[in-house]
Amino acid sequence: MALLSLVCPTVDSTARCVRRSPPCRAPTQPGTQSAKVLRGPRVQQTVPARFAGGERGSTARLESTVPKKQSTAAQRAREAARQGGKYTQALRTAEGPAADVTEPVTEPDDGFGGHEFEYESSTDLFRCTECRVYEVVARDSDGPIRPCTGLVGYGGDTERVYLLLTQNPTLQHSHAAFIATKVRITGIGRAPRFSWRNGKLLVESAPSVVAELARQIELITITVNDREVPAVASVDHLRAEDGQAVLAANYAAYVAEFGEPA
Repeated sequence: MALLSLVCPTVDSTARCVRRSPPCRAPTQPGTQSAKVLRGPRVQQTVPARFAGGERGSTARLESTVPKKQSTAAQRAREAARQGGKYTQALRTAEGPAADVTEPVTEPDDGFGGHEFEYESSTDLFRCTECRVYEVVARDSDGPIRPCTGLVGYGGDTERVYLLLTQNPTLQHSHAAFIATKVRITGIGRAPRFSWRNGKLLVESAPSVVAELARQIELITITVNDREVPAVASVDHLRAEDGQAVLAANYAAYVAEFGEPA
């Protein structure tokens, strides 16, 4: 026991003395102090396995298809997206002219094919918030960009129909954002740009799922004075051309009041 106390003076009599190898030191020049070389567990770097359309891949594989030369507008748009801005909107502003109010403004032919690309930090790429396809995949062809197929819930149906929702007139304030969010959560409908005006919200959908969307919209309620009231008073079904006419009128009214959008 005395010997144990001499070898391990800070360890009590019940502890076992453990022999440790001396720390590794890097070779030094004569007359200089040696430096410790810290060794830790090896860390294996992994890359995301997500790829457009559910394919397995890697960030390196996706980035290999990114054009090496990008326009100044594209570079500025990417930087704006990394700062939290809207990539597609920034690129439209930098490259495209102002939209013509006499034309439908649902999905303008601005080189994006109807996509709404947003920055995805996990891959450092841009992905459509509608069809979930990466921009590099949508542009991976010699021709024009592959058009957006819409929300995944549309099942690939490219035909569009619309619902015109009238907010409950008993509600004192506008609840457009609340209703639009509830519609988007369904996964089978969305409120496009310039869809709200004078207490009415225009919602886009596909013919195969529009009936189910209308049913779910009728179930949306808002709490007023501890009482649940319907958020929507009426739901009108519109054809594609009628819905586009409503959007064009909403856009013209917006420009007349506020000017061209940034």
